[in-house]
Amino acid sequence: MRIFVVFFLISSVFASDNKLDHEKNKFISSFKKTLINKGTKLLDKTKKSTSSYKPHELIVDLRNPSYKNGILTTHEGGVIKGEDIRIQARTIQYIKRYENGRCIHKIEAEKDLIIQYKGRVYVGEELEYDFTTKSGIVYEGRTFASYWFLGGDKIELKSDGSYHVENVYITTCENVDSTWDIHAGKVNVLKKDLLQAKRVRFRFLGFPTLWLPSFKINLKKFLNSPIFRYKVTWDKSSGPRGSLRYRLYSYRDFALWTRLEYRLRKGWGGAFETEYLPEHGRTLFQTKNYLATDVIPKDLKKDLRYRVQGVYHNVNPSQSTKIDITWDKFSDIRMPSDFKSDDFELNTAKKTELTIKHQQDYLMSILYARPRVNSFDTIKQNLPLEYINIKPYKIPKLDMVFYNNFSVSYLDFEYSDKLSPSLNDFESARLETSNILSKPFKSPYLNFTPYVGFTGIYYNKSPERSAKEQAMLLYGANLNTNFYRDFQRHRHIVEPYVQYQGITDPTEKVDSYYIFSIEDGYNKLNLIKTGFRNQLYSLKHIRGYPTFETNLYANTFLDSNFIPKTLPKLYLDIHWNLPSVNFSARSAWNFFKQTLDYSNLRFGWTISQDIAFSAEFRYRSSFDYRKSNHENFILDVSREESVLTSSPIADKRNTVLTHLYFRLNPFWVLELHSHHGWNRKNEPPYNEYKVDLFTYLSSSWKVRISYQHTTTDDRFSGGVSLIK
Repeated sequence: MRIFVVFFLISSVFASDNKLDHEKNKFISSFKKTLINKGTKLLDKTKKSTSSYKPHELIVDLRNPSYKNGILTTHEGGVIKGEDIRIQARTIQYIKRYENGRCIHKIEAEKDLIIQYKGRVYVGEELEYDFTTKSGIVYEGRTFASYWFLGGDKIELKSDGSYHVENVYITTCENVDSTWDIHAGKVNVLKKDLLQAKRVRFRFLGFPTLWLPSFKINLKKFLNSPIFRYKVTWDKSSGPRGSLRYRLYSYRDFALWTRLEYRLRKGWGGAFETEYLPEHGRTLFQTKNYLATDVIPKDLKKDLRYRVQGVYHNVNPSQSTKIDITWDKFSDIRMPSDFKSDDFELNTAKKTELTIKHQQDYLMSILYARPRVNSFDTIKQNLPLEYINIKPYKIPKLDMVFYNNFSVSYLDFEYSDKLSPSLNDFESARLETSNILSKPFKSPYLNFTPYVGFTGIYYNKSPERSAKEQAMLLYGANLNTNFYRDFQRHRHIVEPYVQYQGITDPTEKVDSYYIFSIEDGYNKLNLIKTGFRNQLYSLKHIRGYPTFETNLYANTFLDSNFIPKTLPKLYLDIHWNLPSVNFSARSAWNFFKQTLDYSNLRFGWTISQDIAFSAEFRYRSSFDYRKSNHENFILDVSREESVLTSSPIADKRNTVLTHLYFRLNPFWVLELHSHHGWNRKNEPPYNEYKVDLFTYLSSSWKVRISYQHTTTDDRFSGGVSLIK
C-alpha cells in the first residue's frame, strides 16, 4: 500500500506549537482512515499534486509509512522529490517539526540509496539532507562526471551544486576495485566539474606511483588524454621506445601535458603540450612541442631534433569574424615522418599561416599570410594577401547580376636552401581585379546563362625587371534543361547540358611575367563541355543526394593548334549510394592516344554492425597530369605535350587501397589497412600494410596493439587511451 503525502503547504501548518498538535492529530486521524481503506484509493488532491508537480513543491511518496513526533518513516521504500533534488531509498525518515522555535526540515535515508541533486547522480550507504540549508552528506558515496568515477568516505553536498569529498578515490573504472586510481585526502568539486585535490597519490594495481601536494583537473574537458598514457613502440631501425604522457595540469579551460620518451638505441625525447578550450566554444588553442635525441640520421649531422607546432581558432560573438593561425617549425625535413604518431600530430598540413575572415551583408574579406619558417621548404610566401569579394549586385529592371572581387598581395617564391643557387627566388607585388556580368534566361524548357567579364593583374616585378600589366576578357555561357518522371519508389531526372568557356589572348605572354601559382596561369582558351547527367532519387527515403547518378561528358577545344583531334577525351562518372553499399567510378578515355587516361574505382560495403570493408583502385596514365584543379586546362594549351609528359606532373602509376574493420567480439576489434603500388617510372613496386588490434579495459580505456610494414621500416607499437 502506497500513501502520498504532499507537503508543499506544510510550513503554514506548523506555524506554532498549538497548531502542530492540532494538525498532528488531524494527520493521524486521516492516516488511520487511509489505512482502513488499505491504500487502495489515493487522495484526489495527492494525485493532482503528483501529476502536476511545481518547481517549489515537495512531494513525499512513501510505501506503508508510520508517523510519530513529526517524523514520517518507512522501511519499504519511497521517493522524495523537490526542486533540484530527488531521493530514492529503502529506509527513509522524513522530519519536519519545530524545536525551540526553530523549524527542523530534513531527511535521513539509507539502503538502495540514489540521489539526484543539481544535475548530478550520487549513490551511497546513507544520506543526511537539510532542506533549510539545501545541503547534506552522503556517507560511503560515489558519483561520476563524464568518464570519471569518484567516491569517498563522505560527500558533502553544497547548495550551489558543488561538493566536497573526504578520503577520495578517482578512476575511470566503474568497478570499486579498479586497476588504477587516484587517492586524495580532500577533494572539492566546483560547478562545471572543476576538481581541486589535496595530498594526491596515484596508484597502479594498488601500488603508489606518484605523490603530489595538490592537483587540479577539469573532469569534463580534455578527454582525449587521461592523466597517464603509457605507450611502447618498436621499429626496425631504432629498436624499442617507451613513452609516458602525463597530464601535468588541467583546470577550468586550460590543460597542460608533459611527455617523456626513451629509445633504447638512440636516447631521450620529451614533449610539452598545452590546450585551451573556453566554455563558450568560440576559441581553441593547442600546442605540441617536441625535443629529441633519438632517430638522428647520420646525414643530418644534428645533436637535437625538435618540432614546434600549434593551432589557434577564434570566432567573435557575432560570428562575423574568424581568426585561424597554425604554425609548424621543425629541425629537419624528415622530422614529421620519423615521429608520425597520431598522438603527436597536430598540424597535418605542416603549414605556418594566418587567416582572418570577415563577413558582412555586402562583402566578404580575407586576410591571409604565409611565411616560410623552415629553410628546407619551397613555398609561395604571402606577405600578406588581402582578398575582397563584394556581394553580387542585381541590376534593377535588366535582370543582370554583377560579380566583383579584388585582391592585393605581396608574393615571394622561395626555393629550398638545398636547391639554391641553382634556382633563383622571385618576388612581386600583385594586384588583381575580376568583374563578371551575367544574365539568366529561363523558360519552362531551357535555362540559358551567358556571361562576359574582365580580369586584370598588375605585377611590379617581372623576369624582364619591369612592371607587367596583364588583361584579358572572359566570356561564356551555360545551357541546360532537365526532364523527370516519377515511378513508384524513385524519381528519374535527365539533364543534358552544354558549357562554353572562352578567354581572349592575354596582353602579356605566359613567360614574360612570374608564375606564382595556377592563379597566374592565363592563356587563350576556347572550350566546349557537353554532357548528359542521369539521376535517380528515392521517394521513400528522402536524401540530399541521388541514389544513383551518371555523368557522361566530353571536352572540345576549338583551337586548331591544340591537338589534332577536337574531341581528345571522353569522361564518365558513376556514383551509387545505398544504405550499406557505396560505389563510385571516375574514368576518362584519351582518343588522341587511344588509351585509358585515368580510372578511379571505389567500393565500400558495411556487411553488418561487426564487419565493414572498402577497396579502391587508382590508375593514372602519363597523359593525365597532376594539377591542383583537374578542370583547368590552361596548362594543357600553354605547353607542348612533349614538355608535359617529360615533367614530374606526368606521373603514371597504379594504386590499390584496402580497409577492413572486423569486430571479433564486443571487446575486440581488428582493423587492417593496406597500400599497394606499381607501374611508376623509375620506382619499384611496393606493398605496405598496417594491422591494429583494439580491446577495452573497463568501460573507458582503449588498448591498441599495432604492427606496421612500410618500404623503409617495420614497426610494432601499442598504447592505452581514454575513449572519446
